[in-house]
Formats: sequence, structure tokens, C-alpha cells
Amino acid sequence: MSETITPAISDRICKHRNKDHGNAVLFYLGLSAVLLSLHLPAAAQNCRPLSLLGGEGSEVTKTVSQPTVPGPFGVTITRNNWNTDWAVPGGRSFQRFIVTVSVPQAASFDIRLFLKYSDQTNEEFFNTNGVRIEPDKPLTITATVRANDQPFLVNLFVNGIQHIGNTYTASVVGCER
Repeated sequence: MSETITPAISDRICKHRNKDHGNAVLFYLGLSAVLLSLHLPAAAQNCRPLSLLGGEGSEVTKTVSQPTVPGPFGVTITRNNWNTDWAVPGGRSFQRFIVTVSVPQAASFDIRLFLKYSDQTNEEFFNTNGVRIEPDKPLTITATVRANDQPFLVNLFVNGIQHIGNTYTASVVGCER
């Protein structure tokens, strides 16, 4: 048995549906904003790329080389490429640094990350051997700056005899307060 829907009943149904729909839209917009804020790229968080020290640009691609081989009389026969440094510009107040390491193909590395300060001290933020990185899942390391101090250098140390020949690309952004 069906009932006749009068114009008054129809108006009441439409108003109720519009109110519910409006609340749902607001809920999903709010939820989306919260989720997006958790996954904003570094650039949207007032972060800027740091310049390579002794290189060009802010990104470097390297292949892990053999260790340094010392020669007679302090002469180095071979030199490794395990250290990469990024200069921290003065006059800025960085809160943290975000290092990203990506690979063209799955590979493992021994990785250490340091912030170096002008008082000749450093802080180690990462020290892990055999870190496996997949091409679609870059490694991201965050280093937080000491209170009331700024480092002058971010140092990434990537090595491992068992990892010789593995290639990676690394970059660093500094995020201001």
C-alpha cells in the first residue's frame, strides 16, 4: 500500500536530505583537509632544498665505490665517495632537515646521517646497516635541530663493502620554523 506524498511532505524530505548531505560534505571536506596536511610535500611546509657542498644543485646520484685504500707515506691510492655534504645557509632558522634517498632499482646500503655544528660537535640521527630501499618507496630521514643552535652542514654517509655498485639519489630540504 503506498501513500500519497503531498507537497508539504516532499518539502520536509528535501530539507532533511539537504541538511544531511550538507553535513556529510562538510565532514568529508574536513577529513580530507586533515589527511592532506599529514602528507603535504616538503615544499608546502616552508622547506627549501639545500645546496650540495662542492657540487652543483641540491640532488646527487652516486654509486657506492670501493673503500679508500691508503698508500705509502700517507698518499691515498683510491678515494671513496661515501660522504655527501649539503651546506646549511646562514641567516635562516631551520627546525628540521629531511633527507630523501631513492633508488632506480631495489638495493641495500649502510647509511648514517649527521648534523654538524660550528662548535665542532655533531649529532647522529640515523645509523643503520643493510637498509633496503625499493624504487617506489624512497627512504626519508628527518633530523631535528638542537634548541637555540643551527648546524652548518648536513652529512649523509652511504657505504658498505657488500653494497659496492649500488646506485642511489639523495637530496636534503631544510624546513624553517
